[in-house]
Amino acid sequence: MRATTGPVEGETVIRPSSFAVGSPCWVDATVPDMEVARRFYGLVFGWAFADQGRDYGHYTMCLLNDIPVAALMPPRPDDGAPPMWNVYLATPDVDAAARVAGQHDGKLIVQPVDIADSGRMAFVADPTGATFGLWQGRGHVGAGLWGDPGAVTWNELATPDGAVADAFYRAVFDYDEQAPADSGVTVWKAGGHEVCSRRETTEVAAQWITYFAVADTDEAVGKVRRQGGRVEREPWDSPYGRLACVADPAGISFRLAGPVPGA
Repeated sequence: MRATTGPVEGETVIRPSSFAVGSPCWVDATVPDMEVARRFYGLVFGWAFADQGRDYGHYTMCLLNDIPVAALMPPRPDDGAPPMWNVYLATPDVDAAARVAGQHDGKLIVQPVDIADSGRMAFVADPTGATFGLWQGRGHVGAGLWGDPGAVTWNELATPDGAVADAFYRAVFDYDEQAPADSGVTVWKAGGHEVCSRRETTEVAAQWITYFAVADTDEAVGKVRRQGGRVEREPWDSPYGRLACVADPAGISFRLAGPVPGA
């Protein structure tokens, strides 16, 4: 995670019109109860919502100042995946990226498919078991805000085997650099910028973790509690901001990242 994660004083907020190859560009979550989720995230992050309708499976855009920053969706009848925040990594060619992923021991979960005029996607499990989406944006390149309070600010891969993960993602996305940061952590760069990180750990199952920016971490944790969420780790200060680990009422985990008070 970059040292300016979260809405730290003086940080440049990104309003992307495009994303470097391999950059996280979008997140969505499958939630068991859309009304509960909308109420929770609306009050925690100040989101409004735009249901795309029955033809799109009631895929619902989460809006911050009328700008899409994430999405929620109800489970499909045949969807056995656990509810979680899904991360999508940008690529100019979903089909080619999916082929390379398969050649390097990745598992294709969802074959490449067009999503109307929005773009083309596939879903993959990496060799360590973490799942992620591939996104080739057209009408929808990804989140319209990045780093604002209420928007995604960082994504990190938690994996039990850092070397295997490094080799896989480098093969698929050809990151500019994979630079060691803290113990067990590597930061991946694309387009000359730090875009995401990989943490070697056995404390959680292999997964991509989403960090949402907030103006005040402790205040946001209070909102999580009041709306029926769970605090998995109380706020703590770090070189990357004041962080907290929380979960929504359905048990979907995510992180909060805000400025360190007085810093």
